Amino acid sequence: MEQHQSRRACSAGVSAFLGIPFAQPPLATLRWSAPVDYIGAGGTRQATAFAPACMQTMRILGWYRDMAELFGSSRSVVADLPVSEDCLYLNVWTPANNRGARLPVMVYIHGGSNNSGWPHEPNYHGHALAAEGAVVVSVAYRLGVFGFFSHPELAGARAKANFGLWDQLAALRWVQRNIAAFGGDPRRVTVFGESAGAGDAAALMLSPAAKGLFQRAILQSGSNFGFPVIRSLAAEQARGVELARAIDAAAPPNLAALRAMPAQELLQRAGDVFRGYYHAPVLDGTIVTAQLSEQLRRADVPLRQLIIGTNANEFYSRAPEDPNAQALDAAVAKATLLNTPQVRELLAASPDIPTALDRLYTAEAMLCQAQIIAAELARSGRDVWMYRFSRIREGAAAATLKAYHGAELPYVFGTHDAWLPTAEADRRLSRDMMRAWVQFARTGNPNSAAVPSWPAFTGAGGAQVLDLNERVQPIAAPEQELCRIFRQRLNP
Repeated sequence: MEQHQSRRACSAGVSAFLGIPFAQPPLATLRWSAPVDYIGAGGTRQATAFAPACMQTMRILGWYRDMAELFGSSRSVVADLPVSEDCLYLNVWTPANNRGARLPVMVYIHGGSNNSGWPHEPNYHGHALAAEGAVVVSVAYRLGVFGFFSHPELAGARAKANFGLWDQLAALRWVQRNIAAFGGDPRRVTVFGESAGAGDAAALMLSPAAKGLFQRAILQSGSNFGFPVIRSLAAEQARGVELARAIDAAAPPNLAALRAMPAQELLQRAGDVFRGYYHAPVLDGTIVTAQLSEQLRRADVPLRQLIIGTNANEFYSRAPEDPNAQALDAAVAKATLLNTPQVRELLAASPDIPTALDRLYTAEAMLCQAQIIAAELARSGRDVWMYRFSRIREGAAAATLKAYHGAELPYVFGTHDAWLPTAEADRRLSRDMMRAWVQFARTGNPNSAAVPSWPAFTGAGGAQVLDLNERVQPIAAPEQELCRIFRQRLNP
């Protein structure tokens, strides 16, 4: 095993080990293959700089720059993003002087619709969270066409699809083998993720392939859980054929030719062909073995305890510039499950159209799905806690966003950007959330002196969740009527 030279302490009493390879570069014939464990050459590796991000467009980078600009800063405060197909690296933050400590381990899977994002985004640096008494690991995984793709010629391969999930499993195996050297306890591993990262973590927590790799999970604003159906492997393989035909209709390139394409060209061509496509795990028979309802019914999962939740206004900032009643009517009609007259009537009680649209999209895309997962796992005997993050920062700019998608991340990591308006109430809430997250990773229960009254979620009538705001307190589970309709439409 290689020894790792740490970056200088990045927070009081915390050391960072950056850019540690956990798999061989997925290049050439390893493109669209199961990751091959990295074997070091021995000696000492300088783990002092982040690795390039996995291949992607600059969508998330642009979002950060838009946010900085909205709050009155220059777009240049967010640095450029190097990308590479050689990207399977992870980062570790750990309390110093931790020899033999056996601290809880928290492995973070970033979001970004499974086609963008990176493990060292500004809000994901783990120094403040590690200072609360955990070893924090952030992992990279293949994205977009490189990570969520298949082709008929892969039918006999060990890994046929879901290469991003295969990478996450490889990183978790690395944790099992190596985390004790960083002061971590491989028997107390919590996987946590946000957005698509939470969806991926859900796929892993229900997968037989992940047994023994972690015990707990925290799912923040999860998406692509698999409602109402998880796509088939055949459909994913058909996309491989579609891409090949789009590249050359007369002589579509075979798998070997697709593997030989330059990464930037492949990224661009796939982006053109699959514009608007949501890259999500598919039924590959190895990692994802059944539809979500069947997996939850079996309850044969490696998970012991779960925290799951959403933000109050996941989609508020995405409302059309001139929303009107017709826009709301159209949105309800296009909804997958929440498309009934009763839903339209419930939304009519909203104070304005943007709020109504936000309620609809948040409930269908995230909240109701999270409640179903929580209730089913609680029914099967797992310990489950739910939250709603509703804190809105101070100022006019924050009021246009409310408790937006991703708003909880600087609180979870204690990484409030310099351009974000951060009051003492925000710092206090951040401390409470970090301590609850670490307490959960340590003991399997988030309740502590910092957050002493978080009730377990039962899914029964009167179920409560913890509202994370300036005041942290239990409340009734939100949007119970919308979610009742969602469940009824899902299982008529």
